Formats: sequence, structure tokens, C-alpha cells
Amino acid sequence: MTQPPMIDNPRSDRIKAVASLTGRSARRRSGRILVEGPQAVRELALHRPESIIDIYITDRVEMADPALAKAVREATRWVHSVTPEVAAAISPDCQGIAAVAGAEALEHGAEQIWERLDLDLAALEAKSIPGASDVPVPPDVSVPFLVCLPETQDPGNVGTVIRSADAMGAAAVILGSGTADPANPKVIRASAGSVFHIPLVRVPLETVRGNLRAGDWAMLGTAGHGADVRLDDIAKAALTGHGDALTAVLARPHAWVFGNEARGLAAEDIALCDLLVEIPLAGHAESLNAAAAAAMCLYISHLATANH
Repeated sequence: MTQPPMIDNPRSDRIKAVASLTGRSARRRSGRILVEGPQAVRELALHRPESIIDIYITDRVEMADPALAKAVREATRWVHSVTPEVAAAISPDCQGIAAVAGAEALEHGAEQIWERLDLDLAALEAKSIPGASDVPVPPDVSVPFLVCLPETQDPGNVGTVIRSADAMGAAAVILGSGTADPANPKVIRASAGSVFHIPLVRVPLETVRGNLRAGDWAMLGTAGHGADVRLDDIAKAALTGHGDALTAVLARPHAWVFGNEARGLAAEDIALCDLLVEIPLAGHAESLNAAAAAAMCLYISHLATANH
């Protein structure tokens, strides 16, 4: 098959249209997203190949990372060789490779999330019943937990939290209307492609509270002061398997709620939480970065659910 000509005009209408996907309005009009950088494009090709519209790659990337080049060419026939100037015109941050995909690449699993959580909970209940061998229980079933971001505004923080949630085994990430658009290329890049692994659900926190079975789920908010319990006490309970009603809270299904970078949790979000958790600080820093604080909490959830 004849190799298509290299795209070498950074000012062409086609390249301008691709570059415009950095803006929310262009994404909404077209129903497309821009995926930048080797890792994010790799995950798109491996996990959401059906959503790929076009991939743009420089010769340098083809030669430096043949496994990536192979993966994208196996995922789609629409792979276009471009000059470094064209790649830079698409995005200065793309590192020589970028992809255009349908917005549905970010919508996987979102519609079924509440049903799936109910099934996980039913499986856990069956697992805890002695002699309930007639109930089919997946061997890897574990205590589910969610991550909620009602109004996290920095795209880098949102992407990093999504990456941490994916790595620590969260069931989904809930994004409020005040949170950065998950289709923002900066979110996708900061997530290192985790946006293509974990369900992203865009609903208000009130909807989350309403969809979680009362009494079965705990909603945990983070707070710098006025907290009910310290994260280190929860960690000790997670590691030892022993704790009181407060510290052992992660042994049951739970949802972490992380606040705005500057203001923390809004009063209405605090009212929806069952428990406020403080991360104690030992040094002189006034506070932690939002994504760093989330990563610490999610690692403790991973410990607790794995041990359980």
C-alpha cells in the first residue's frame, strides 16, 4: 500500500482544526477530543481504539518508540506522518505524537456505574455469609470506593487525581460541574491515559449521595481543621485490621470527597459527608497540594480494601 504523503504545512486548515480542540467550544461543536503525548496516545490505542479518528506522529517518535508506533498502527489505519513543525502546531506539549478521538472515548462505563456498585456490594454481602456457596462471587471482589471532585479547577490536579484513583483501584471518579473538563488535553495528559481506563461520571455530589445505598456507604470529606478523625489513625486501622467505628471506616464501601484547591470543601458538600478526615502535617507547610492529599488518602483506601 502506498504511504500517504507527510503532512508538512503547520498552517493548513486541517491542522488548525486539530489544534482548536484545546478549546472547550471546539470540542463541544465537533464531539472530538485531542490526546497529547506518547503515554496518553498509547493508552487510547490500547484501550479505546474504536474511538480513534486520526493519529499524527513524527518520524522521530516512530524511530525512538517502535512499540508505540506499532500499537497505533494496529489500532487504526488513520496514522499520519507529520513534520516536527506540524506536531508543534497541533500542540507544543504533544512530544511528537497526538491523536484526535471521539468524545465517547471518555464515556466508557459511566452509565452502568451505579448498577455495577450495587452488584459489587451484593457480592461482598454474599461473600460474608457462611455457606453461601450457591451465590456466585468473583474471586477478586473487594470493597469498592469512589473519588469525588465537586469543584477541583486545575486541569493538572484533576488529571493527577484520576491517575491516582486508577492506580489505587477506585471504581470511578465523580466530577462536579465546578471541576475542570475531563476532555481538556491537560487533564488527559496529566492522567497519563488513565481517563481511558476508569469510568468518569459527571454528576453533582447530591446525585452521588442519592445513588449510594444509605447505611452501606460512607462519604468522607477532607478538612484542614474541625475533622472527626485523622488519616494516620485510619491508616493504622487499615494496616492492623483493628479500629473503632471511626478509624475502621474504610473497611466498608466509601467515597472520598476532595475540595477546591483554594477554598476546600463547600458547606453544602460538607453537609453531605458522614465524616471529615484530617491529614496531619509535621513540617512547616501550611497545606498539601490537592492531588498529593488525594493520593495519600487513596493509598490508604487501597491498603484497607486489599486487607479486607
